Amino acid sequence: MESMSKKSRSCESNDGIEDRLSGLPDELILHILSLMPTLDAVRTMLLQRFRNLWTLVPALSFENYGRISRMADKPPSTHVASSSFACFVQNALLLNRRSTIDTFRLCIGNLDAIIGDVRMWLRYAIEREVKDLYFRYNARYFDPPGCVFTSQYLVTLTLARCMLKHYEYQSQPQMINLRKLSLLHVYGSTKAFDQLISGCPCLQELFIITTFGQSLSSLNINSPSVHKAQLYIYKTSCTLNCPSLKNLDISICGISPIQLNIIGVISLQEVNFKDLPRDCDSGEINAYFRQFQNAELISLSCKSFELQFTYLELLYI
Repeated sequence: MESMSKKSRSCESNDGIEDRLSGLPDELILHILSLMPTLDAVRTMLLQRFRNLWTLVPALSFENYGRISRMADKPPSTHVASSSFACFVQNALLLNRRSTIDTFRLCIGNLDAIIGDVRMWLRYAIEREVKDLYFRYNARYFDPPGCVFTSQYLVTLTLARCMLKHYEYQSQPQMINLRKLSLLHVYGSTKAFDQLISGCPCLQELFIITTFGQSLSSLNINSPSVHKAQLYIYKTSCTLNCPSLKNLDISICGISPIQLNIIGVISLQEVNFKDLPRDCDSGEINAYFRQFQNAELISLSCKSFELQFTYLELLYI
């Protein structure tokens, strides 16, 4: 009988058990690594089979919320933690050998000492023609570099706790290929928001969460291409002008009377109401629901409607 082939021997461990991991193709391993935080992907270099495959992953994910372990004999140092995190991210970006990347995820906490580095990392992602960008800054509101809003390659953009700027003369937002935009607790003027939405001519999905106390006191959503929207509005008036809108999830809190104006929404198929101010009277609720009377399906999914359900005259029209 012929001796075991070299490939077969490489796929078995010393105790004769098949090493399935060693038999996986590089493409599949890269896919697995792309689903992991970059720090964990880097650690796989300790395994002989993985070697330096992490330098070829199409997705980069960095998370650091400024949490530092407290030691009895050594107080925490935010500066040291910031420098360590910045050094790791910088080296990971320098060692990445891909000319383009698909996904870039950056979530950080109170790391003011590396704000300049954060801007550089976001520029790096845009220069690598990133398609899916997620950025969250958990400390104070952050102003992303203008190149983020002028990328011709972005398909999905998520910004959390960021500041929207109004561009008066140049570098106005223009993301011609953006399909999905998520704005979570963003801060900025109504004019800046309008400019951002108008710069996304092919936008299909919109997800917005507003927060009380922001200068974004009103939302004017004018987009002919959006067909799916999720709006969680708190003490913010909203005008919705989306003639192609088919699916809408909406929650309105803290406003009475309800300041929502629906214009030109003629294709609406499904509406899911998440929440509603409890102090609304029957007239307000009736006027609110009449704006959606052409929808094919209306669903209620919040306890706040239990006390108000008897006022929904729309259901009997």
